[in-house]
Amino acid sequence: MQRQLQRLQAPRSLIAFTKFTFPRYDTAGLHRQIAEQLERVERGEIDRLMLLVPPRHGKSELASRRFPAWFLGRDPTRHFISASASFSLAEEFGRDVRNLVRSEEFMQVFEDVRLAEDSQARGRWNTEQGGSYYAVGVGGSLYGRGAHVLLIDDPFSSMADARSEHVRKETWQWFTGTATTGWKKMVR
Repeated sequence: MQRQLQRLQAPRSLIAFTKFTFPRYDTAGLHRQIAEQLERVERGEIDRLMLLVPPRHGKSELASRRFPAWFLGRDPTRHFISASASFSLAEEFGRDVRNLVRSEEFMQVFEDVRLAEDSQARGRWNTEQGGSYYAVGVGGSLYGRGAHVLLIDDPFSSMADARSEHVRKETWQWFTGTATTGWKKMVR
């Protein structure tokens, strides 16, 4: 009965979607607050969100794995860019999201959403409806790409990088130049 209720609520609720597709996910008040804010992003109520949460608190599971799948499930014509400190981490998130979109649980929630047949890459794939997911490392090229959502999870690979004025400046220049121009094109 609980699973059936989660499946019915999953198209409208990120927490229900997360619980349905990952039954072992232990939801606390913090996770409900994060999900509420991500849902506001999906609805277009806010265009910028920072999640300042300590490591190992479930932020990446919700924001970088479940949210992109849920976002594209709700509207598979939209475009999503996911960035991380390294391309390999971004690509790992992309693989997890792609595999989630391929899963039986996802198809039970979003029956009409499928990956395009030629979408096999971990970090670059499309839906049959024309939407896309694109993974990039911070500092990487986004030439010619726009997105409805640009998600950056862990922009620094280490505490030393986060403390480095030079690395912070390069990351900020990438964000305000390369990353933001493509994101703004789709949002407006």
